[in-house]
Amino acid sequence: MTHPSDPGQPARPPAGGQPPGGPYGPPPPPHPQQQPPQQQPPHRGTGPIPVPNPRPPAAPPPGQGQPNPNQTGPGPYTTGPHPQVPPPGWTPPQRRKGLMGALFDTNFDHMVTAEMIKIIYRLAVVLITLFALIIAWTGVGFLEWNQMLGVLTLLATPIIWLFQLVTTRMALEFLINQFKISEYLRVIKDKS
Repeated sequence: MTHPSDPGQPARPPAGGQPPGGPYGPPPPPHPQQQPPQQQPPHRGTGPIPVPNPRPPAAPPPGQGQPNPNQTGPGPYTTGPHPQVPPPGWTPPQRRKGLMGALFDTNFDHMVTAEMIKIIYRLAVVLITLFALIIAWTGVGFLEWNQMLGVLTLLATPIIWLFQLVTTRMALEFLINQFKISEYLRVIKDKS
């Protein structure tokens, strides 16, 4: 038994009640640019089997000529390194100014807060630690006349220190995040 798609074999007649071409309808008409297939005698023996209606080779883009796979210059078929060419009208971003230069920047192109955030955080850690030491010293003072209040104050001191430190860190991270978003948007604007 042969299948209708076997090359060189005649197609089977359609089963009873089915339209020509099988259950999916008749075959589509040939493409206008293609020539109708020529009837060839059944191919027997060895050698390549002819392919009906082969696809024509793809044409290169208009104005490009024939593609050269060894071409290293500009073009769609390059294989070598691509030169990094900035888009027209693009200017490289300006270098960062120092803290004093940013303070006197009247256009506000350079943000001072982003430069000073480390100093502000270190100062906040020192102040929060000093405040916690004052609370602990007060708790020691409470031990003389009310031991329960003194012990509670000493136990609460590291919790208060940690809470203030985390709160300060979160506020500064939110602030620096806003400045980083602004910097990234400026870089995107400079590239486009």
